[in-house]
Amino acid sequence: MGFTDWISIFMALIAIATALVTYAVYRSATDPVVIVYAQPDLQRRSLVNLFIENIGRGAAHSISFSASRPLPEKAFGISLPEKVPEGMKSGAIVNGVPFLAPGQRISITWGQYGGLARYIGDEPIRVDSFCYRGRSKGIFAKKLRAASTLDIKVFEASESSEHGFGPDLVKQMKALNETLTSIQKQLEQPVSTELDR
Repeated sequence: MGFTDWISIFMALIAIATALVTYAVYRSATDPVVIVYAQPDLQRRSLVNLFIENIGRGAAHSISFSASRPLPEKAFGISLPEKVPEGMKSGAIVNGVPFLAPGQRISITWGQYGGLARYIGDEPIRVDSFCYRGRSKGIFAKKLRAASTLDIKVFEASESSEHGFGPDLVKQMKALNETLTSIQKQLEQPVSTELDR
């Protein structure tokens, strides 16, 4: 083999490597990525929601989940409750999700800080999600995996661990009452005009 033959082989290898890298970049830019995460509810401040979201650019089909241990369900209580909440027996995490479009997410009212902290403790729960990039589960279908970690301790000093609307509502009502009392006192005072003089 001559020098030109070696150059031809080398160029062919570079072309194959370039095609593989291009395909890998294309797949990473178009594959679905399904994650599970917790986030405080901004409308109901003492609650924590669990989200299942497709953050990838492709549609996710036949999504299933596998957790390091069962997730809690309806874990309510702002302070640590005496009774440990029960594990999930139904819902999207247990039964799976048939389809998630890119950017689509499912919201689950998961519980409150005390109940979740009582169940989860100091050891976070790892959740692996599995999905397919296409509808078929045939020979050429690829099962994609993403890992998430659920740790409630990160919300320890946040609004979701405090009492939420109750005390805030009481404070607002007291301030409103003081304002109304002040207005009423001003209205009850006799009005002095120059004609009275």
